[in-house]
Amino acid sequence: MSRSPKLLAALSWMAAAFLCASLFAHTVALRLTLLMLGSALAAVAVWRDRDELRVLPPIWLPFVLWAAWAWLSVVWSIEPERTYKELRNEIVYAGLALWMCFVAAGAPKAARILLPTLAAAAAGGMLIAMRDFALGWERYLAGLNGGPGDHSSALLTLMPCIAMAGWSTWRAGGPRWVQLAAALLGLLGFVGAYCTMNRTVWMGLAVESLLLGGMLALRARAPSSWSKRTRLVSGFVAVALIAGAVVALSAVQAKREVIGGKTLAKDTRLVLWPEIVERIRERPLTGYGFGRGLLRGPLQTEFRDLDAMLWHAHNIFLEQLLQLGAPGLVLFLGLLAALVRQGWRAAAATSDLQAACGIALIAVVAGMLVRNMTDTLFVRQNALLFWGVAGILLAWGAPVYSGTQRRNHACTTSG
Repeated sequence: MSRSPKLLAALSWMAAAFLCASLFAHTVALRLTLLMLGSALAAVAVWRDRDELRVLPPIWLPFVLWAAWAWLSVVWSIEPERTYKELRNEIVYAGLALWMCFVAAGAPKAARILLPTLAAAAAGGMLIAMRDFALGWERYLAGLNGGPGDHSSALLTLMPCIAMAGWSTWRAGGPRWVQLAAALLGLLGFVGAYCTMNRTVWMGLAVESLLLGGMLALRARAPSSWSKRTRLVSGFVAVALIAGAVVALSAVQAKREVIGGKTLAKDTRLVLWPEIVERIRERPLTGYGFGRGLLRGPLQTEFRDLDAMLWHAHNIFLEQLLQLGAPGLVLFLGLLAALVRQGWRAAAATSDLQAACGIALIAVVAGMLVRNMTDTLFVRQNALLFWGVAGILLAWGAPVYSGTQRRNHACTTSG
């Protein structure tokens, strides 16, 4: 039995509050305060209940290797002071978010605290975004959600979790109102995605939906043995998802042109990327140092007459090469592969809860990558939310063992 139940409950509330704060812009001081307090509570909890709590997430080694190379880049960084700042923001804080949320998710009744709190904050954020969008595009850009980039990133992190929460509740025979709430929250998410006026978010949602559907189909009996009706419905859903994404993209593009957005043919990133590749060729092994925007001066000078936003790579893989060179990209890919591997192992488990967490984790990684194919938004609140959610999914998707983990598993499935 846990020797510090009140401490673990406080840790769960702290993690929930941190994730809620990470959904919104203009909450830097709040979310960092919550992160520090939560990390301190997690350290004390691990010390007191080290025999019952999992201490480290299973991806700790790939994360440490990638982080170590990033810290080493200070040696050759073209702007060491900025690199130090970015290391603190994107490595230290991200690592603490991953670890703190992982430990918090292992606490008794953590699911009863984390899930409804985060769901309520997500619903509130989506409704606020819809209100700001209705009041005008300028209002939306300056809203609490941080504008289309941050809001779309948050949606792609949350939507697989919402879908799999509804599925696991249905599988466990949980309350109908919980299933209905998950469905309504998912619907709000799609409306919120339209409000972003972003094209990539629809590609990400389509990829996530197909991944969720495909992996759930693999979990079920072999497709060859499905009834004709089941195969027909499954095919219809898949076609509807693709058609829906195409229609949404068309509607968003038409609206973007009204508010001054560029067409795909005039997208300035098509001019930026060849220049980024040339910069990478100059320092292919080391890069220019960790931190988005180290080449902002030269890039803004190069493209000052074209687009003021072209100050970083606008692609997550090019960004890794630009910052950390080929070794950095390899280590980052290894980290993502470790996440997907853990998700795949959980997805194959007999427990529906573990499977739901594993499938959601894979979809969250895929959504993040798709969203960052045309931008570099895997930073600040978006990265903190991603790593916090990943920590929770890793904890709940891991095999159940004795002590607190077993009791928490029982609480999660029954709640």
